[in-house]
Amino acid sequence: LAAEGELESARAHLAQVPAAALGDDTGRWRQFALVQEAIGEPAAARTTLRQALAGTAADDVQSWRDLARLERRDDPSHALQDLAQAMRLAGLLAAADATAIDAPALTLASRAQAGDDWLRRGLRNDVASLYQGQNPSLTLQQDSDRRGDGTPGRSRLSRDTRMLHGEMPLAGGRGWLRLEQQRFDAGRFRTDGDGSHSEDFGTCSLVVRRPDGSPVALPGCSGGLRQRLDSGVGVAAGWNDAEGRWSFDLGRTPGGYRVGRWLGGATLAATLGAFDWSATVSRRPLDPSLLTEAGAVDPRSGLAWGGVTASGVTLSLGYDVGGADGFWSNWSWRRLSGRNVADNQRARAMAGWYHHLIDRPDLRFDVGASAMAWHYARDLGDYTLGQGGYYSPQGYLSLGLPVSVAWRNANWSVLGEASVSVSVAHSDAGELYPAHGALDAALRRLEPVYGELVADPVIRRAGGGRGNGYRLRLEVERRLDGHFVLGASTTLQRSQDFSPNTFRLYLRYVWQPWQGDLPLPIAPLEPYAERR
Repeated sequence: LAAEGELESARAHLAQVPAAALGDDTGRWRQFALVQEAIGEPAAARTTLRQALAGTAADDVQSWRDLARLERRDDPSHALQDLAQAMRLAGLLAAADATAIDAPALTLASRAQAGDDWLRRGLRNDVASLYQGQNPSLTLQQDSDRRGDGTPGRSRLSRDTRMLHGEMPLAGGRGWLRLEQQRFDAGRFRTDGDGSHSEDFGTCSLVVRRPDGSPVALPGCSGGLRQRLDSGVGVAAGWNDAEGRWSFDLGRTPGGYRVGRWLGGATLAATLGAFDWSATVSRRPLDPSLLTEAGAVDPRSGLAWGGVTASGVTLSLGYDVGGADGFWSNWSWRRLSGRNVADNQRARAMAGWYHHLIDRPDLRFDVGASAMAWHYARDLGDYTLGQGGYYSPQGYLSLGLPVSVAWRNANWSVLGEASVSVSVAHSDAGELYPAHGALDAALRRLEPVYGELVADPVIRRAGGGRGNGYRLRLEVERRLDGHFVLGASTTLQRSQDFSPNTFRLYLRYVWQPWQGDLPLPIAPLEPYAERR
């Protein structure tokens, strides 16, 4: 009845079953408690299991495990004690260590073993997830991104991000707080002999005339020749529940951005049969360039523009039941907007398949295939006033073949990934100055010096083509002791007109000692701007 959703009928039937009728059958006691939980009576389910464990079920591993799962939200310390008792009964923990829930022996016993059956594997997983979920942590991380391609002053970006990230148990889940500081350097514009430039940046390449058609020669731009920014501190906070169903976050871009804004998102995740799905509503920054993420100032008019934000919804669906094969997919729609930037829309669809050639607790070897398709309503990839400085083709299709190897032992965890891809893209013709309101405002600021002005329309030609690319990534973590882990990673990516390199270094501290497994694969922090 409970499985069919007839909760009231199930509750009525349970009320007619006296405890004595369950007898000495441990399985019946456990099943009775599970039905009580299913009809929304977890307190009664805990009472039933405690009554059983006080009698004939005292040595039943599954009953101790089920009691811990019922207690983990409201009484995690007691739940960990119950799991320690279950580990002792299963032969995974010495009797002397079963009550010391903060002892290294308990976390050491949570390490996955290749020969475990389903019960032992589940016990180790429960201990690890509960212990780590209650263990505060602090991570200090430095990310360095470098692009050797691109145009100095615009897209040849160097970026350093410093992050201080703290997590702690909060309201039955886990809360976090993030502080970030960034340094951008897009380089220096190439200048003429007089120290100015007329590149496609702001209104520096703008061609104007008077209403009667006579031309006006505007001088080149001599201000802001070095495009760089040292930001203040950005703050973000979030929370997710212990079951991984709900999460949300709220943050503010770092101080010092030319265009600051509030950001955030909320996610609901669940299962549908053998499928996992999630839905996210979010407002996130775009971050491919200094203009896109932090904004810039037009050297001629003094107008700020950029700071592009993507607002919309993301849907994800995946399938992985523990077998050799699985798949993932992701669909999203976003409205893209920024200060003095033309509005845009983006639709993306991505999907992939993976196959576990080797899937052991200490070694994973995966191969797969992936595909993605993008569509932007308009191309706003330039750096003139009204453009956004982000790659935005009207059509983009990519096919990739990734391979990854992840390995760990007691104190090391290593991940190596490589992928090759082929892509095709096209962009429609469009105006170089698409935000007419921003352009009019810039012209009004020039009128006191030059009089009334009219801008000549400039149409950028359509483009497109095919390309090949590859990506290499290496990540390493080293356990220093029970509290500290040192990690580093590097990523090299090469494709047509896009060749970034990334390096990150981090130190993670946990409050209670942890001797359990290091993560496999490794999962360093991502900058807040890169959250989905």
